[in-house]
Amino acid sequence: MQHRFFSRLGKSLRGRISLSMVVVMLLMIIPALASITMMTTYATRYHDVITRMDRISSLSPVISDELLGEMWSIVAGRETFAQGKQFQTLNAVSREMDLLIQDDSASRIKMTVARNTMNTLTRYIENLGEQMESGSTVEEDEQTLAEIRNVGSLVVEMLGDAITAEIDASMATSNQLQRVVQATLLMEVSLLLGTLVFATIAQRSLGQAIGGPILQLKHFAGMIAGGHLDVRAPEPEVSELSDLTLSLNTMAGKLAELIQENKREQDNLKKSEMRTLQAQIAPHFLYNTLDAIIWLAESRKASEVINVTRALSNFFRISLSGGQDWITLGQEVEHLQGYLTIQKVRYRDILDYDMQVDESLYGLYILKLVIQPLVENAIYHGIKNRRGGGRLSIVVERQGDRLSVRVHDNGAGMSAQRLEQVRQAFSTGDAPEGETGYGLYSVDKRIRLYYNQPEGLKVTSVQGEGTTIEFNVPILANRGDQDA
Repeated sequence: MQHRFFSRLGKSLRGRISLSMVVVMLLMIIPALASITMMTTYATRYHDVITRMDRISSLSPVISDELLGEMWSIVAGRETFAQGKQFQTLNAVSREMDLLIQDDSASRIKMTVARNTMNTLTRYIENLGEQMESGSTVEEDEQTLAEIRNVGSLVVEMLGDAITAEIDASMATSNQLQRVVQATLLMEVSLLLGTLVFATIAQRSLGQAIGGPILQLKHFAGMIAGGHLDVRAPEPEVSELSDLTLSLNTMAGKLAELIQENKREQDNLKKSEMRTLQAQIAPHFLYNTLDAIIWLAESRKASEVINVTRALSNFFRISLSGGQDWITLGQEVEHLQGYLTIQKVRYRDILDYDMQVDESLYGLYILKLVIQPLVENAIYHGIKNRRGGGRLSIVVERQGDRLSVRVHDNGAGMSAQRLEQVRQAFSTGDAPEGETGYGLYSVDKRIRLYYNQPEGLKVTSVQGEGTTIEFNVPILANRGDQDA
């Protein structure tokens, strides 16, 4: 009979479990929320009553001690009426009374009467001031002071009556809270017994099925199929499904390993492609440099032949770097200086350059050949095409925990259309057409790949004014393990 009842709730085991859980949760949560709400309400009321009692009781010493003591000092001649702080005290007490009267509380009527009496007390004090100003005798002042004391004592008594009214209200609130707690306790015990009975019946009915573990395995298999290879199915309660669960978890682990291995292979392939592209860039530079050395030798400029040959030697020595992808910034600067020495011989007066690199950064590591291609691009596509030559500026500086590199030339610049093509190539990963952007594309791709960051080169250019290329990478104090 119990089984037929739960079967009517739905054929799905998950549906029956969900509905049973909803019923149990409602039976537990609703009375709990109701009891918490009621107890919070009464506790708040009780707290408000106690707070008002404290505020009212704090007024009595202000009147009986501070105010009346101040008036005695004035009458006794210790201070003048104008020097006294009686009106400040009166105003402070009156403001507090006004605030208490605004509360809809049991002491509101008592506080209203006390507030009216405070007005009488204020008039008596004002009369004393006028009386003393007109030259009254001490005896007359003492008589007025006695009346002030009587009225002040009356205010204090009224405040006591207000406190008594609040005490009565707190007792009533306490009694109400106690009745609420008792009723809530009885209701929760009844609902708890009902919940236990319902849960027992549901457990017996649902225990006849074994669909739970199978649905659980189906759920985890779906997550693994969706690409969440880090999830693992827990050990099932049904022993017959242990081998299936183990096989599912093993399959997920193997798939994750295969995906990681494939990613590593793809990264290695990309790095190999970059090294191949890098090797394809060098020959034309070597041919041009050798032509320059021959020209210098024929002109019998032995010292310049030596300088250019030494610069060329350093250039290729650092370019090779024993197959390492990471070199120190000092080596990169030396490589760049060798390159510029050669280019200065070739282009002479049309090329001027300025390099600003803090020597304290020389020991940091940087990806090899990321600055020289930018300089080469600036010379061949910027300064070389500018009538009268141009100036090249290279700045390397530290910005927090990152290294900033900026290469600027005042050469021919790029048109807006060409600049957009180069930027589009960076964002899509497709090499641009023509020579102008290919070297930049190669550097941009290497920076993104080796530093594992989304941004590479940032290019700004105005046709006829020049081009600025910059990038920002993390600072590496040691040679990283980024090399494949």
